[in-house]
Amino acid sequence: MKTRTRSIAGPETFTTLPKDYIGLCRRYVPRPLHDATDYAAARQAIEPMLGFEERLNTDQVDYLEAVSSFIEAYDRERVKWPKVSARDTLKFLLEQHEMSAADLSRILGSDRSLGPKLLRGERRLTVDHIRTLARRFNVEPGVLL
Repeated sequence: MKTRTRSIAGPETFTTLPKDYIGLCRRYVPRPLHDATDYAAARQAIEPMLGFEERLNTDQVDYLEAVSSFIEAYDRERVKWPKVSARDTLKFLLEQHEMSAADLSRILGSDRSLGPKLLRGERRLTVDHIRTLARRFNVEPGVLL
């Protein structure tokens, strides 16, 4: 018999969160997620912690990791992420940082024609380019492969 996950009562903030693991579990017990209702409750349980990771105590970190692992498992099984090319990712990053193809050339320390060629698909990113861009945009190098 499946026990129904209940929603967390009332809006929670970081300052009102319990400081101990048991207190956090009284709000929401970490467990495998089976449907959208479970998923929403798990997300709601950790929402007040997000953005405050550096201020969490050991029990709060353990709780966040436990609930997050169930959310990640649910996402892996049920969410279909679209395939995005490295070129589209690069275009998106440039747009988000309000940068041009010429800015891309400057970041890579190359002549001005490299940026536009990369964005048109006429040239491919080298390993050195990927390392430089990953550092500049603070992303995992794999997203640019």
